[in-house]
Amino acid sequence: MAILSISTPLRAHISSIAHHINVFVQSDIDSFIQQNKYFLLIYQSVEKILDKNCFVVIKNIGFNRNRAIFESFIKLFGRFYGVVEYTGIKVDCAYTGCSYNALTLHNDDAVDLNNPKYTFIQVLSEDPNGTNFGWNGVVRIDDVFEYLTLHDKALLDKLFNYHFPMLSYGVSAYSESREEIILREPIFTYHRGYLKVRFDLSRIKHFYFKKEIAMPDEEKLILDKFLSVCQQFRKRYYLSCGDILIVDNHRTLHDREETTLELDEDGRFISREILVSFAYEKN
Repeated sequence: MAILSISTPLRAHISSIAHHINVFVQSDIDSFIQQNKYFLLIYQSVEKILDKNCFVVIKNIGFNRNRAIFESFIKLFGRFYGVVEYTGIKVDCAYTGCSYNALTLHNDDAVDLNNPKYTFIQVLSEDPNGTNFGWNGVVRIDDVFEYLTLHDKALLDKLFNYHFPMLSYGVSAYSESREEIILREPIFTYHRGYLKVRFDLSRIKHFYFKKEIAMPDEEKLILDKFLSVCQQFRKRYYLSCGDILIVDNHRTLHDREETTLELDEDGRFISREILVSFAYEKN
């Protein structure tokens, strides 16, 4: 399994460093972490795993609920996305990430032609109703490609050549611009010598909903077959408090199973909470 557990001594070093530099300004935290041997040791190990496996879960890393440290850690992997997003589960949710319903397999920022290379998710607090809820799933797209090469070349050809429409108002919920974005791209392409996947079913459905037109039956069939094959290769992980999931956003799809809510006496909802951010490719 793609799990990297940080030893107790290494965790102690990371925790001590995070506590010490937390009072620094962001640029100084960045500089410190980029030169610190313990953070670099974790980064180098994670990079090797990502290169071979395309995703990894880091356990016991030694910091949590610390946006500044999390941001600096992300910057080791590439150009920073620009914001660390907090997401809790809500009843009235304006975007898919905070919904208690299951999230289907997708890429992050799929409507952006230059979408981020890596996605980082750190769990701040777990589901209030236990470990039966909120599991994350990851699919390596190379596994899907290899399967289709042997078993369904016709579907594989359509994934490379059929241009699926996606619609969004802004790239993400945190975008300053809310202008309409429509992108028509195939699910499979090649990028820098690697197979690249681009897929978000919610954005595809949103296109047809907003344009008030029916999705073609051929398109429905392609998507249904594609997702059925993906489910065969889905790896399922429960992220405990503090765990970090890193996925190659170009070479994997990821999802999240349904979550729950707990109602406090003051009317506040208690839920699974995460930090999310991204890194673009290094030049």
